[in-house]
Amino acid sequence: MNIGLDIGHFKSKAVSLIQKGDEVTAIKAGSINSFNELDKFDPETMTKAQWVANIQDLLKSMKITPRSQKNLTSSLIGSSTTIKQIVTLDLGGDELTQSLEFEAKKHIPLDGTEVIMDYHIIGENTKEVGKIDVLLVATTKNLINQHNQLIKDVGFRKTGVFDATQIALTNLHIFNKGFPEDGCDVIINIGNKSTTIIAYGKNQDYLTRELNISGHHFNKEIVDKNNLTYSEAESLKFEKGVNAINNPSDTSESGFSIQVTEKTVFTSFVDEIRKSLRYYMKSNPQAFFNKIYLSGGSANLIGLKDLMSTELNSEVALLDPFEKIKLDASIEIDNPYEYSVSVGCALRGLVK
Repeated sequence: MNIGLDIGHFKSKAVSLIQKGDEVTAIKAGSINSFNELDKFDPETMTKAQWVANIQDLLKSMKITPRSQKNLTSSLIGSSTTIKQIVTLDLGGDELTQSLEFEAKKHIPLDGTEVIMDYHIIGENTKEVGKIDVLLVATTKNLINQHNQLIKDVGFRKTGVFDATQIALTNLHIFNKGFPEDGCDVIINIGNKSTTIIAYGKNQDYLTRELNISGHHFNKEIVDKNNLTYSEAESLKFEKGVNAINNPSDTSESGFSIQVTEKTVFTSFVDEIRKSLRYYMKSNPQAFFNKIYLSGGSANLIGLKDLMSTELNSEVALLDPFEKIKLDASIEIDNPYEYSVSVGCALRGLVK
């Protein structure tokens, strides 16, 4: 059994997976709000003590005792994690590690502490003989120490594996859809505080970018435009989707057609994605996008998938983290897409 823990600003989520042969089953799953009073929610004011208490309450509700768990993979909190695809000489063992440690220092903003680095060899570089493509994951020792202490404070004896959100999402996508052999697949994870964009494929560069437009920013504009409380905006967001700002009183039976008559946070969101994808295409002129997959707590907003498909001229689909995972009969899930990172974390420690 492996537990995947996604420590979020709005919600924390956990999933417990087991594997028998080729079948993976979720035996437990749960989520918990970070703030008891939603109208007082502010992602910038979260403290370690709040996270510890929330995660303890979450695990208690799932009947999981942290002290007795042996296999945990948790997502790192913070923006000081850098993932970059680099080209380096095909060195062996210690030489490669030393070379990559040097590269990591060039690609991560440091706060005076040393770099903690991991890497994954993608394969031979198709343009330069004797070189390889490597996916470099680097962060600061300070961030690792803080995360390690948080996990210990929750009650885990073994702190387990720490995973970057981007790697967890990539692992989930590969598990569900397979590695894109031709062209690139795009993953867009819409969290509460930020949105993560990933584009990758065989013989293509690995793109990852964080956007400062996400579920929280959707709510804030709904609050401002409709004079609502934060909790009311959160409800209206899921009731009306992209029309929660332009036409929240629309009750027509025809559904929720996209009525973008002015620039909104949703159109700005799509514009930022377009800029990121255009930048990727300029750097990789031979690449093309197969499909865009949406995940995260706000992925299934009414009209968002259609808006993105129209504006980006691409096929857009939802990435269901439980697509190939059997759910135990005891599990009840309202929004499966918010579990994408936690499932990706759990898969890392389970599927070989």
